Amino acid sequence: MSGCRSGCATPGRGGVKRGSRNCSRKGEPRFWLAALLVFALLVYAGVRLIPPRAPSLPQPTPVEVEGVVVPLELSRAGPLDLNRATVEELMGLPGIGPALAARIVAFREEHGPFTSVEELLQVPGIGETTLEALRPYVTVQPP
Repeated sequence: MSGCRSGCATPGRGGVKRGSRNCSRKGEPRFWLAALLVFALLVYAGVRLIPPRAPSLPQPTPVEVEGVVVPLELSRAGPLDLNRATVEELMGLPGIGPALAARIVAFREEHGPFTSVEELLQVPGIGETTLEALRPYVTVQPP
């Protein structure tokens, strides 16, 4: 086995058989070319299979339209406190426009702080349906 690496075929009575590994380096460039091609395909497939990240969007900010503040964000981190809410904050609630928000604040200023969410029923323009729609979004904290 002079000069042969381990695993090389040794010529026997019939010589080296076709397809067996021998000590020649003729096939080595083809092996590296095939390995490079497989690696390139894996890299290409990996890049194509990994979805790109969604770009981070800036936080929405209120937009002023003809002197009226229109909030872009309806969802809040927690419920809105009726005793501290401004007209603009109340307008961000579902079904509350500028007139109804002003009536809620006026009611609070005239009658004092709310003691329960159900007190909204005393505000003109708020019925059972509106109260039920607002219930998940509002709370009453002591002043």
